Amino acid sequence: MTENTYILAVDPGNEKTGVAIVTPDGSMVCRNIISTKTFNDDIERLLTEYYGIVHIVCGNGTNHKHLYPSLQQIGRNHKITTSLIDESHSTEEARKLYWKYNPPTGWRKFLPTSMQFPPEPVDDLTALVIGLRYTKQLAQSKIEVKEATISSSELEEKRLHAMEQLYGKGEVHDK
Repeated sequence: MTENTYILAVDPGNEKTGVAIVTPDGSMVCRNIISTKTFNDDIERLLTEYYGIVHIVCGNGTNHKHLYPSLQQIGRNHKITTSLIDESHSTEEARKLYWKYNPPTGWRKFLPTSMQFPPEPVDDLTALVIGLRYTKQLAQSKIEVKEATISSSELEEKRLHAMEQLYGKGEVHDK
């Protein structure tokens, strides 16, 4: 993925759906809440507005059985891959993010944020959490591939070591 590639994260809901666009390294580009009624049109608009979306990740929670097939079709039409991701406890994480982006003011700052509910929907932040989970998996996969990759010199060293184990050092013949 290049520096101008993005991941579209979707938190599917019955009435409203959260969307967020993140970079592969997890930086947020934008987030929004769209109406589920206009879902397909809004997703198409995002794909044209943010050229460079290479993957769509969708949470496996509320209403994903209805919206994910639409995402898959849109993905096929635009040659964009799609996947589902576990969104367990993502709303709780989104509420924490809300207070990070919008610190309480007035009397609210004296109450622990864990005891408060955000005064507005957090579906967009839930989509952001889903996107961040995906980018974390992506980074972990890259690390595992890098660890599994072995250089040719290391491979040759291991081959020679294995040969020594099998056949000993062998005899040295001077001419």
